Amino acid sequence: MFTLEQESMELLLFVYGLSFFTLGVSVLFSRPKESEYFFASKIWLLGVFAISHAFEDWISLFEYLHPNTKFPSLDYVQSFLLLISYIFLFEFSRFIIRKSFLKSNKKLKKHLIYKFYNASAIYSFATFGLLFLIFLHPTVNGINAAIRYTYGFWGALILGVGLYYYGDSLKKSQNINRLKMYFKISGIAFIFYSLFSGIIVDQISYFPGNIINTKTFTDTFHLPVQALRGFCALVIAVASIKALSIFKYELIARLNESYENIKKFSSNASHQIKTPLTALRLQIHVALKKNKNIQEYRDTLNSIDDEIVYLQDMVGNLLLLTRIQNINIKDTFSMVNLDAVLLDTFEEYSMIAKNKGVHLDIKKLEYLQIKAEPTLIKILLSNLLDNAIKFTPKGKKITVSLVKSVLIIDDEGIGIPEDKLQMVFDEFYRVNSPEKEHVKGYGLGLSMVRKITQIHKIKIKILSKSGSGTKVILNFKNQS
Repeated sequence: MFTLEQESMELLLFVYGLSFFTLGVSVLFSRPKESEYFFASKIWLLGVFAISHAFEDWISLFEYLHPNTKFPSLDYVQSFLLLISYIFLFEFSRFIIRKSFLKSNKKLKKHLIYKFYNASAIYSFATFGLLFLIFLHPTVNGINAAIRYTYGFWGALILGVGLYYYGDSLKKSQNINRLKMYFKISGIAFIFYSLFSGIIVDQISYFPGNIINTKTFTDTFHLPVQALRGFCALVIAVASIKALSIFKYELIARLNESYENIKKFSSNASHQIKTPLTALRLQIHVALKKNKNIQEYRDTLNSIDDEIVYLQDMVGNLLLLTRIQNINIKDTFSMVNLDAVLLDTFEEYSMIAKNKGVHLDIKKLEYLQIKAEPTLIKILLSNLLDNAIKFTPKGKKITVSLVKSVLIIDDEGIGIPEDKLQMVFDEFYRVNSPEKEHVKGYGLGLSMVRKITQIHKIKIKILSKSGSGTKVILNFKNQS
């Protein structure tokens, strides 16, 4: 006949396993695979830990319900599941610490913990510790205790600390405060879990297991440690599921925004491409309508050629802008000497400026190395210099300077009305003014500039007034 205490223990073991199983299933089958947050892309490690740990715990429940039924192989299966679960937990903690928490602060990358959490170093140390502790107490209890002391305790503890601070490394967003709260709750729960599951083990022959173990804990507090492990598991499950729901909300919001941008982009692109095509057709129609001399035909073909070049440039920029929006450019980043790229671009555009009668001058050029995609940086500088030359009248001056981490392109051009400054980065937007009627363009240059600066975390500021020139300021501080 079962006692009330036995029934409570059975319920605890079942709920303990169920909490982890629920967490694992939620993580593995509900995780947002395309979330920009690192946590969401690596949380499957936590899911495997949770499910394997749940089955390990249910084996304990089976053995508790059937104490007289002995399956020696089942004990080793349980130890194997325990080891597997904690290795995945350990790996998740390693990624959280090295790839998010410490990576968010360059100074911490030199920290001993960052170097120690390198895979080869930490796994060699943990495996050596595991085998040494098994040697001290070579029984099933000893194996389980060794797993908990090494992979279990340190994995849960370091993960708890990493999750507690992980929210601080996330970029600002609409739900950042809620995310931080859930990460801190999960972090605290994992820290307590590391104590209840990684320190308080079944009784063994060496310290601390010979003094602090599941039996002494129950005798002291009149509460099985599995109850507190289960409570921690439940808190972790709820907080993680809440965080995942935010990730899903964030992903849906991004998809909706992308859809609206694509609709707007397609509409504008269709309109912009129709204009030169209509001009081409009109010129061809007029040329075919009546006989002309050879020179008139030459003039018409030259005009058509200009329109085709204009159309090719537009299509090329449209494709580039689409490419920027649809692939992970950051994977192609390398160290780039910005001063060298700027000088190279300057020399290319100096002849264009000279032909127009605009004086292009470098005021100061200092060495600056940044981590970036070289081609995009060249496009960024080319678009800014091209714009400055286009809208600067003959006889005026453009000054370029690169000092410390700030690049300034200052022209004496026609300027931009202050109320239009916020719109100049929009795709296909062009400021309508009499001075700009003769300047060809399709309103994609500054749109690409904005996208490139966003990808590289470059701060851009434009200062301008109608008739008094424009100053573009690029701050590369986060890149240097």
